[in-house]
Amino acid sequence: MEWSTPEYTRSQVNKAGMILAFPGQLVIPLANGAVKFDELDDWLWANAVLSNWRACHGYPVNTFQSTLRNRLKNIDHNAIVAQRLKRAPSVITKLRRYKNMKLARMHDIVGLRAVVDTIENVRKLEYLYLSSQFQHQLVHAYDYIQKPQATGYRSIHLVYRYKNARVPYFDGLQIELQIRTKLQHAWATAVETMGTFLGQALKSSQGESKWLSFFEVTAAAFACIEHSPLVPGYEHLSNGQIFEAV
Repeated sequence: MEWSTPEYTRSQVNKAGMILAFPGQLVIPLANGAVKFDELDDWLWANAVLSNWRACHGYPVNTFQSTLRNRLKNIDHNAIVAQRLKRAPSVITKLRRYKNMKLARMHDIVGLRAVVDTIENVRKLEYLYLSSQFQHQLVHAYDYIQKPQATGYRSIHLVYRYKNARVPYFDGLQIELQIRTKLQHAWATAVETMGTFLGQALKSSQGESKWLSFFEVTAAAFACIEHSPLVPGYEHLSNGQIFEAV
């Protein structure tokens, strides 16, 4: 299989992100004035850049998936492994939401997920990644199980910067590894599915309050079941009160 490789510089990737996220607003100063990127040719160019930028993450995430599957063999034979490439509209939406974000630095263009049976297995896999020698650079480690998000989201996120002397043109590309239990995955899937059905970005805390509250308290109940820290705002409640609220 022939893998896509980066065809543009990081500055070109960032410029393309600006054109797609804020069409007509990017101004490049020139000696004779300023030129706005609001023409069709510029938009087409920016789409081509984004398409290549997304595609060139294919090889790195494939190698990460192979490593992940090998590491799971001695931890959880029932584990589910999945990978996803962030859709172009989602990339553009995120750039618009976080106006200071640069496309070349977006860490979740590509994601890899391990879904295991228990919290114990989550911690085993997490420890294996954090304690063993790994040629790729760990950029960020987020523990949303120990410190759940206000939305109720719970998972482990490890963000790596790819490094491989054999294929140096992929160096610097970022891969996000998510590790979660099946219960946490069921919750996250339900939020995304309901958000799609309602046409509301529930996982981004955007939508009807009744649905946001429902998923918060449900996440708190799941945290009780897994003997894990509760979602912010529910720490003062007993397990019985939380289950009754659901």
